[in-house]
Order: sequence, then structure tokens, then C-alpha cells
Amino acid sequence: MKTHGILPGVLLMLIAAPSLAVDQSDFEVKTTRDLVELCSASSESDVYGAAMGYCLGFVDAAHDYHAVVTQGDVLAPVACPGHTTTRREVVDAFLSWAKDNDALLDTESPLNGLMRAAAARWPC
Repeated sequence: MKTHGILPGVLLMLIAAPSLAVDQSDFEVKTTRDLVELCSASSESDVYGAAMGYCLGFVDAAHDYHAVVTQGDVLAPVACPGHTTTRREVVDAFLSWAKDNDALLDTESPLNGLMRAAAARWPC
């Protein structure tokens, strides 16, 4: 995927500091662990805003994707959170699930991990 604009450069500068727990590879989000790292970034971190923005954006995108692919008769919903469930509640459920499922964090995509966590918290 090709990126354009100033945002990738700004993110790179923000995450290049060696003292931060979150690094550039976490923003690639190839594994569930990468998403866990972003979603659990310390509020003291210089990249907290970018990390949480990415995390919450990922949750929104996963929710929207899930809604689209399950709106017909072909695929049943994986998780059924209520209409008042917040993104923060989803993130909290995801981070709680991750603590108990370390073996899956490096072997699955972040979408799989997020959906497993949502299904465990809000089964249909």
C-alpha cells in the first residue's frame, strides 16, 4: 500500500524515539499483538494520540466491515454488542481477552483477535 502526505512522516518521527514502548512496527499491525500494543499505549507516551487514534479507527473499521458482511442471509454475526456499546468498551474487552490468550497474539491477524474478543464478550 502506498501512502502519501505528511501524516506518515509525522508518525515516523513520533514513533522513532527509542524510549517508547510503541514503535513503528506496531503501526503496521500485522498481528493481534501489534494491535494490543497500540490499544494499550500509555497516556504518558508521546505517541498516545496516534496509537489510540489507530486503535479506535481499527475498531470502527472492524465494526463497519462486520456489519456489511453480516447484513444478508449468508453470514451470521460473529459478535452482537448492543447499540450503546462504545469503542472504549470494545477496546477494554479486547485488552482483557488478550491477557488470557497470549498464544494467539502472534499467530492471528488483528481482525481475528478483535473479533474473537468481541464474540467472547458479546456472543450472539
